[in-house]
Amino acid sequence: MTFTKISHSCSEHRTQQNATGRPRFNSQVTSDRLREGSRLPTFPMVSNIRRGRQSIFKEVGLSEEEQDEQQDVTSETYEESTTGERMGSVSEATSPVEGKAPGGENTSKTKPGWLSKLAPTRRPRIKTASSAPPPTTAGLHRLSMIALLIAIVLPTISYNNGRKKVEISGADAGVIRSTSDPIIETRQNIPTDVCTRWAGQSALINGTVYFYGGRSKTQGDQEADTWNNDFITLDLTKSWDISSPALNGLPRPSGPPAVSLGYLWNDLDRLYLYGGEFSDNPVTQPAPISTWMYDVGSSTWSELQNPKTSAGNFSDPEGVPIQRAAEGAGISVPELGVSWYFGGHLDWATTPGWSNQVDRVYLKSLLEFTHPGYANSGVDSLRSSGAPSQGAYRNITWGGIQNQEGFTERADGVLVYVPGWGPNGILLGLGGGVVGEHETTDAFSSMSTIDVYDIKTSTWYHQQTSGEAPQVRVNPCAVIFSAPDASSFNIYMYGGQNLLPYGNQTQYTDIWILTVPSFTWIKVDTTTSNEPPARAGHQCAARDGQMVVIGGYVGTQIACDRPGIYNFDASKLQWKSSFDAADHPADAHSDNSILAGSFGYQVPGVVQSVIGGSSDGGATATQPASGPATDGPFKTGTPPVFTITQAGSTATITNGPMASGPTTPGNTPAQAASASGGLIAAGVIAGFAGLAALYLGFCAWLYRRQVSAYKRHMAVANRYSGAMEEGGGDSGNYGAAVAAAGMREKLRKHRRGSSSGESEHFGWVGHLSEPKWAAAGPGGDEPSPGTSGTGSGSGRLRPSEDRSPWGYDSYIGGGGGVGVGRSKSGASRSTASGGSAEALLDGRQPNFISVVLGPRRALRVVNGMEDQ
Repeated sequence: MTFTKISHSCSEHRTQQNATGRPRFNSQVTSDRLREGSRLPTFPMVSNIRRGRQSIFKEVGLSEEEQDEQQDVTSETYEESTTGERMGSVSEATSPVEGKAPGGENTSKTKPGWLSKLAPTRRPRIKTASSAPPPTTAGLHRLSMIALLIAIVLPTISYNNGRKKVEISGADAGVIRSTSDPIIETRQNIPTDVCTRWAGQSALINGTVYFYGGRSKTQGDQEADTWNNDFITLDLTKSWDISSPALNGLPRPSGPPAVSLGYLWNDLDRLYLYGGEFSDNPVTQPAPISTWMYDVGSSTWSELQNPKTSAGNFSDPEGVPIQRAAEGAGISVPELGVSWYFGGHLDWATTPGWSNQVDRVYLKSLLEFTHPGYANSGVDSLRSSGAPSQGAYRNITWGGIQNQEGFTERADGVLVYVPGWGPNGILLGLGGGVVGEHETTDAFSSMSTIDVYDIKTSTWYHQQTSGEAPQVRVNPCAVIFSAPDASSFNIYMYGGQNLLPYGNQTQYTDIWILTVPSFTWIKVDTTTSNEPPARAGHQCAARDGQMVVIGGYVGTQIACDRPGIYNFDASKLQWKSSFDAADHPADAHSDNSILAGSFGYQVPGVVQSVIGGSSDGGATATQPASGPATDGPFKTGTPPVFTITQAGSTATITNGPMASGPTTPGNTPAQAASASGGLIAAGVIAGFAGLAALYLGFCAWLYRRQVSAYKRHMAVANRYSGAMEEGGGDSGNYGAAVAAAGMREKLRKHRRGSSSGESEHFGWVGHLSEPKWAAAGPGGDEPSPGTSGTGSGSGRLRPSEDRSPWGYDSYIGGGGGVGVGRSKSGASRSTASGGSAEALLDGRQPNFISVVLGPRRALRVVNGMEDQ
């Protein structure tokens, strides 16, 4: 900071002197000077500054207001110091401020010797908010720099390398960003050109294979730093040559670790990285156990920390921490929203804090993962609701034969999902083994006895196979294809290796087919095609009837296997030099992962010779060839539970609980009859529907006849009413007509359904011809209505002889009603002509509902009318 001297005029000195409380005196009068000099100077505070010092400085860069304040303060100091100078208390030689100039202004001389040694620091000053000056240009500059640091530095520190954290079981959670596109753009995409790639994790979603991590080397002699977290994709929605496959490198994730021999679970929208082991050259300590989720839509990774088990069928209790296993067999069923990891091992490369003095532990448990939002009847908390955002784990350890002898621990096997048997399908465990005694002994899982897991019941079973079984092995790959009519499911197992001697294993290049439900092994002859080198630890994917092979360890005899992508035609049983994508949407059959890979698949001839049928299906072998199963989903008489709808080149299989379907060409009549529970129910419902239709048709016919009778009745009633009005010459007839008309109106308004104690009387004339009294005139030959059959009697009608359309009984005249007059309680009588016409007595048109509810009554109405 720069300082300068300030000079003051005499007028300014006088102003400052007047502002003080000291008495004014004439400096030219000796007495006044002596009086003032006799007083001892007083100072408000103790200071190390020598008395009489007259140095006054100004800070360059202050505002005008601060300069005025500075001048006010220094003026007072200057006045006091001037007084001291006149008293001779301070030597002029030590003061930087000199005497007055003849012009009345102060002149100053600067001594740069000691002034240049002053520290360029600003004296602290205390101000209130009200008296603070407005910010200067320098202050705004500093404020801008601070804001810039906040805007740039803080987001960089809090970004956490592009990762997101999700809270599980009380773990801290970070902010979940909706997208990380700007972050991804700053990272370089992973190169796809490597020498060899193997032991990775892969998943297939809508025609795109995602390949994560594993091991790779860029040179043939590379031995260290082979573990990586590479993230690449292979596009199976378009055709390509195997020399230049459609590989694409994605941005390298900064959160998920570099692991191998784990598994990449998937549903229709996300990937879940579980398990895997860390590097042994150089040695890398395992990270805390967590599952990493990749959202395909937003291209972001999320860490699901501290996973724990949920209680369920045949599983560990709730709240047990999940362990990270490696070398296990994994599988995902997106349509069910469930994934599994079978077997594997635990050691220092998988588990934090594991001592290298503790031997490796092999597993035979089945870890189940329910994806977020999906229900699972095997988990207690998910039987009526979906899994939470971090998913749900169930460690199945004692389902069926799982805890019995003969069900051994294993690693490096494969799992295959087969729909159609059991309400939710089954899992088949193939291959795998263990080594012991410091890797000097080995034990393999038998290929002659397959372990079958029923997903619905969470139960394991054994199933015998037939045919020549393949050699026991570890690290193969396997895919499954469905026949066009779903009469058979054919599992293709390729490659693998033996276990010993460690580090010098033998890799295989053979292909085997296990056809289900026959459970027969069939070896494929591939000598006629250009097969790739033998391999193990590779990945396979089924798409459009083809098996795509990715990577694999090819031993030490081959330096590099670049690019390491191969394709096998599952229908023609030949290796191809290209992948041929079919013409269909990428997400075709997204609700059935097996059909999505079986588009265009035809059953090979070598398989037809074993199970029967043709290339389109129609297998005649519908049960295990080794003999009827005694238990489990393949028990004799228990057919597949799926429905088939032929569409294009493949069938549409709807697999669900208690589903049933039509008889396929491979089903026998006895099996079709035993599987007809759903069809019987449908037949019963259809039968009832047919009977209901017939009954409603009969009621409709009867209703039409009743309406016709009603119309005829009303026509007759109106005709008789007009005849009575025209015959007004006969007073007796006229009176009877009036009485009849009044009673007709009364009967129309009469409410039916009165109390049981009241006798309700209705009348119905069933005659279709006019009565004689109405047809004959006053001078006719026929007897008058008031006479008897002999011609005697008065001219008035007797109630008992009333034959008008609205005749009535003793309700009017008191006489005993006969003939047409009858009680409602006697409606069941069929002898009376009017007994079947109660519904029409009040002149209301019949309705269809009454006919449906009382068809017999409506039928009596119609029959009674026709009889008369």
